[in-house]
Amino acid sequence: MSGAGCAASCARSTPSPGRRLMPKNTTQLRRLWKAFECEEREMVLIPFGPDRIRVAPPTTQAFEALAAVMHHHGYHVRTQDTDSYNCRTITGGTGKSLHSYGIALDVNWETNPFLNHAGTRLVRFSDKDTQARRALDVRAGVADTDMTKAMIEDALRIRTRDGTRVFEWGGSWRDRKDCMHFEMDVSPAELAVGLDPASIVGLEEYLASLQGPGFEPPPIVAPTQPVTHDRHEVIARSGLRLRSGPSASSDVIRVVPPGTQLDVMARQDGWALVDFLGDGLADGFMSAAFLRPVGGVAPITVERGGEIVHAPGDITADVTPEIVARMFPHTRKANIVAHLPSVLAGLRECALGDRQMVLMALATIRAESEGFLPISEGISGFNTRHAPFDRYEPGTSAGNRIGNTQPGDGARFKGRGFVQLTGRDNYGRVGRQIGADLLRTPELANDGPLAGRILAQFLKNNERRVRAALAVDDLRTARKCVNGGAHGMDRFRNAYELGELAIPG
Repeated sequence: MSGAGCAASCARSTPSPGRRLMPKNTTQLRRLWKAFECEEREMVLIPFGPDRIRVAPPTTQAFEALAAVMHHHGYHVRTQDTDSYNCRTITGGTGKSLHSYGIALDVNWETNPFLNHAGTRLVRFSDKDTQARRALDVRAGVADTDMTKAMIEDALRIRTRDGTRVFEWGGSWRDRKDCMHFEMDVSPAELAVGLDPASIVGLEEYLASLQGPGFEPPPIVAPTQPVTHDRHEVIARSGLRLRSGPSASSDVIRVVPPGTQLDVMARQDGWALVDFLGDGLADGFMSAAFLRPVGGVAPITVERGGEIVHAPGDITADVTPEIVARMFPHTRKANIVAHLPSVLAGLRECALGDRQMVLMALATIRAESEGFLPISEGISGFNTRHAPFDRYEPGTSAGNRIGNTQPGDGARFKGRGFVQLTGRDNYGRVGRQIGADLLRTPELANDGPLAGRILAQFLKNNERRVRAALAVDDLRTARKCVNGGAHGMDRFRNAYELGELAIPG
């Protein structure tokens, strides 16, 4: 589900001061943005709070400004009921929705529902002090939105450098309420002059949050020295406690279920120092008496990220577009039909066709590029300070971590594909592994068949860590094995759980 949008006949509110032009109607906006109508491959991916949204390239700065306002007001954006680009007909009317042009966004539609009420009236705001309590007022029918009046006023103050207001809000329409809905009220040419930073509350604060202590650039699948693993499994019937130290009085980190496999790194007085992710880093201590060597064999040496015997039971032949569509409720089925074969072929080629890794791959696509279409990373405060993608340039923290060494590498090796492959190191390494010269032609990462193979190879390179995390139902860690941060985590979890119900086990 996504917002209903508004036909040209919708009654609109009187524009706020500081706006130089009357609001544009839907017909005018369709004409002004015609070049982007249902051009899904032209859309770019940008952060929007904890989410990632697909929008028309000229709008990236504007949607970033809207995200800054919401962040400033402490408004939580839920990824599972927030949506941007969607090629479809307008609800209750004719012609394309403005979502089809990448210029509209629906935010938290569960608590900002579309209301086609009788007569005309102003929007009803809740006076409660938290978003959760305001949502209760919406559900009780005494408020139209869980957003605050102050936040909306700040959103509608965003303007271009020449004073043109940028956004229209569906809650302002008098004959109906579409409070989830924000849309551009400007043309590409009007946006081209740039935004007035003074009109955007919380912008610096928001940009700092993208690059703050929680910022983690895309992971590198770097080769390392072989590590000796003493593989064991948990045999305690009710699970085994993982502790912070080699003592029964040490804090319990978690309870690990029976059958979980792990690596014993060292032993001390009946305790084992263990590694769950196979990365050579200790996760805690467990009682050695309840650990059994896997297969009773001696320790083995494996390459981190190297070839691993995959789990039995390739299910790719049973995974149909109809099944996958249940995991992607807001995605055009035509995209799934077009690209699912290459994704499944890549998984088979990398020996990742078992149910667990199929679910991981599909949930990753949902989190990274929900349209089930390879897509490019868009310009945002996450990657850009002054020039496009300069935060990824050589000499920057992120640029160094993803192996960018030449001027221009930031834009050249920006995120692309189903998995948002990023950085010279990843393009070079994965390209060599799949036999494609991605360093010479990085745009190939958005080629459908290659994008499926890249996704599978990236998962293969991180297979040990991903499987270890999934073995203990740690979806957050599994997600971080592919993407350094938590963008799209709600969508990832939702897709994985829907897949567990939809895909034969």
